[in-house]
Amino acid sequence: MKIGMMCLWNAANGPSIHAELVGRAWVKLGHQLRVFSAKKHPDARPTFQKDEDFVIRHFSVDEIIPFTRAASFDPSPLLNEEYDVFVAQNVERSPAERLLEVFPHVKEKAVTVQVVHEGKAPEDPLYYKFDWDGIVCFDQRYKDYLVKSFPAERIHMIPYPCHPLELGDKGEARKKLSFPLEEKIVFSFGFRPQDVVAVLPALKDVAGEYPLRYVVIANPESEVGELREAGKKYDFIDLRIKPIPLNELYTYLHASDILLTHRESSQKYKAVVSSSVCQVLGSGCPILFHESNFVELHGDEIVKYGDFEDMKAKIIDLFQGKFNLGTVGAFLEDRGAERIAERFVCLFEELMKTRRRSQG
Repeated sequence: MKIGMMCLWNAANGPSIHAELVGRAWVKLGHQLRVFSAKKHPDARPTFQKDEDFVIRHFSVDEIIPFTRAASFDPSPLLNEEYDVFVAQNVERSPAERLLEVFPHVKEKAVTVQVVHEGKAPEDPLYYKFDWDGIVCFDQRYKDYLVKSFPAERIHMIPYPCHPLELGDKGEARKKLSFPLEEKIVFSFGFRPQDVVAVLPALKDVAGEYPLRYVVIANPESEVGELREAGKKYDFIDLRIKPIPLNELYTYLHASDILLTHRESSQKYKAVVSSSVCQVLGSGCPILFHESNFVELHGDEIVKYGDFEDMKAKIIDLFQGKFNLGTVGAFLEDRGAERIAERFVCLFEELMKTRRRSQG
């Protein structure tokens, strides 16, 4: 099958992670992929991963508020490339005005599918002008608002994909990163330094009982001043400011005892998922995540904590090996990227059959 997909790619955000997981799985399964992506976009935080040959960068976005509009847009790749299915990820953050201009031509040659990442109904009126053959959302929270604007029969729920299981050797990973074997390593990464600062007093208590290193990798586009100041007070912080490609990220995860994410529930969006959990679950590193709507649909494949006292207790449990890796493997059997990619392909085939029937 020939699949075209408009999305961010090799960018540190949720829609890009989703696109990369399913896109690379489609290629692995033998499908032909063309990715239509941005040269520049406010959401495209760097990862320094090299683009594959199938990636075409042909538009730029400077601002996403109040609505996303293209600063530049070359329609020729959408018009000239061959594809049987056209997938658009996170349309609210795509150059909707320019895409809408060529959308009739796209629909002439391909069935069209939107993948919804928006946590609530978008305010941009252009969002509702696309006549998608199918709309994919991750769970019922998204469908609840979508059915108010789109036909229910066009909406399909396919969960957010996860990176496949890719275990590593802790000793080898620590040797590669020059980490001592005897330390307990808690790891965090991303672009929200304020979430890291919040856990430091509690981690100081843990550091009084264990030889602790808190490895924090902050994206270069983050505001890291507060983290730098915190490093002067908490000597267990190992702060590194750099983009981190996926293979290097997994090396850090294999070297760590815990991946810690402190994130409060989103008040703006009811429908949210943690793309970072889905991206890193396959490492086998235990994930300790604050109870919030980002992980409300996750079960025992991750460990959740309430307040900071609960966090400290669960860190100690994890240091003592109280985690069942089998729950991760079982979860990934159903939610691994290839399984989710196959579900998308089944939907594409169903939509193509529906189109052929309608054309007589």
